[in-house]
Amino acid sequence: MINKKFAFGYVLVSAMITRYFLTTDQIISQIRYLGRWEPFWHSNLCIGASCKIPVVNCATNMNCAKTIGCIQTCVLDNIDSEDKTAACAYICEMTHGYENRQFKELIECMLEHNCMVRYPDDGPCKGSDADAITSVKTMDDIEGDWWVLRGVNCGEQPYPGGYDWYPCQHERFIKTANGQWINNVTYCGGRHDVCETDIIVTVA
Repeated sequence: MINKKFAFGYVLVSAMITRYFLTTDQIISQIRYLGRWEPFWHSNLCIGASCKIPVVNCATNMNCAKTIGCIQTCVLDNIDSEDKTAACAYICEMTHGYENRQFKELIECMLEHNCMVRYPDDGPCKGSDADAITSVKTMDDIEGDWWVLRGVNCGEQPYPGGYDWYPCQHERFIKTANGQWINNVTYCGGRHDVCETDIIVTVA
């Protein structure tokens, strides 16, 4: 059963926030979203019951709060095209949430308690083992700079994510003096060779 006081309080706070921070279309989407048990009520009640401390920690950290706000905007903007939500949320995580401890702890708590609903799959895998480059035998064979020039995941069905058309995708495989390998990747959120975010840098 939904706690009525919790539900009323959430709707009231949401109404006050949306009045100032959301567009008219997003407010309408938020109202529609309120009528869905999953993911809206399921996720929020689960988080409220199991992840109170991570939520407070996230709310009081600017980058974590920005990440959650950005993801919520993705959900509202794609309410009728949910297969595009994951790609939008990914950019939120890479621009605001990357290496953010509070965001990481909140997501880990949500996963541990099954508070998250799985995103739709982003198209079928076209490759197989037979398509692999057999000349690559060791990490030394790929050392250096690699650019993504083309791909199949370009924002159209059956690949709504559009991950291959992020501009400026540049990977560097670097071997350190102690023999460890670093994968340094830079790219930006956007499409058609036009960046819509600052350059994103990740290191693995």
